[in-house]
Amino acid sequence: MRLREDMRYWCLVLFISYLATVNAEVQWPGGTYGLPMPTTGCPSDGVTEWKTGWTYHDTEDDNNENQRSNIFHMPGNFSAHGIQQKFCLKESNNGDSGSEIWPEGKYCLYKKGVCPNGLKEGFIRWDDEQSEIDFQDKHFGDLPDGVYEKSHTTIKYCCSTKGNVNNPIQLPALRPFYLLTYDSAQCQKVAGTKVTSEFIKFDDDDQGNTDAADGAHPYGPSEDPFNLKIYYCYYEPGQESEDDLGTGKDVKSKIPTGKTSSSGLAVAIGCGVAGAIVGTASIAFATKRILAHRARAAYDLIDDPQPDGP
Repeated sequence: MRLREDMRYWCLVLFISYLATVNAEVQWPGGTYGLPMPTTGCPSDGVTEWKTGWTYHDTEDDNNENQRSNIFHMPGNFSAHGIQQKFCLKESNNGDSGSEIWPEGKYCLYKKGVCPNGLKEGFIRWDDEQSEIDFQDKHFGDLPDGVYEKSHTTIKYCCSTKGNVNNPIQLPALRPFYLLTYDSAQCQKVAGTKVTSEFIKFDDDDQGNTDAADGAHPYGPSEDPFNLKIYYCYYEPGQESEDDLGTGKDVKSKIPTGKTSSSGLAVAIGCGVAGAIVGTASIAFATKRILAHRARAAYDLIDDPQPDGP
């Protein structure tokens, strides 16, 4: 019984180590661009350097209808007075060791400099509130390419317009990050992540509204040309699921729930898979550790340190 529990523990360790190794090898593409900032901060892969900034949109004063999705992972002020967007900007090629080519799919990034190879450019223009009843538009730090004025905000984008949203692409998946949708509200799948579709609806100025969008840009403005709606895709490390196509559904558990004999078989199969993936050297190391720890009464998984880098 104890040996089986030991095997389960170390098979889990091997599998997690494998996932961490694979994800660690995937880096953010080279070049310059930006991403929406999640509450966990910019998605460092240990190599990429991000700079940050924000813009504040003063929204309609009368009967304001600012809205956001029930599930939401963005920092910044959100109220009936205005909406703050925060950014992560990759502004240099320092430390880049990977390709500047982004995988084919349907998604958008913020433009910073020249769009990465294969991505198309576009923009969205907000006609923000022009009265001085509330705080006016403000901008701080490093921002995506665009035009930032007291009553208007234009942000430029680079979008991948080819590919299938249901074919997972490879991006660093050790920390949460955002992409923006393209062509529909459906989110591009990313390998090793579960994704949630989110949105922000800006109640823009009602007087002579000049909201606009052109070129390749995130999906949403066409739903209401006078109150811009933008769809975002929040990715976090986790199990992929065919049921989760950006709709925010829970990922179904695929953990076996059979009796002892079947779970023992699952352990054996899992170890075999882990051994094939990680290699005999890792199995030898794990076996040595198992023998060294068999005298312990129990393992406290809760107290094990969890990966959480900057």
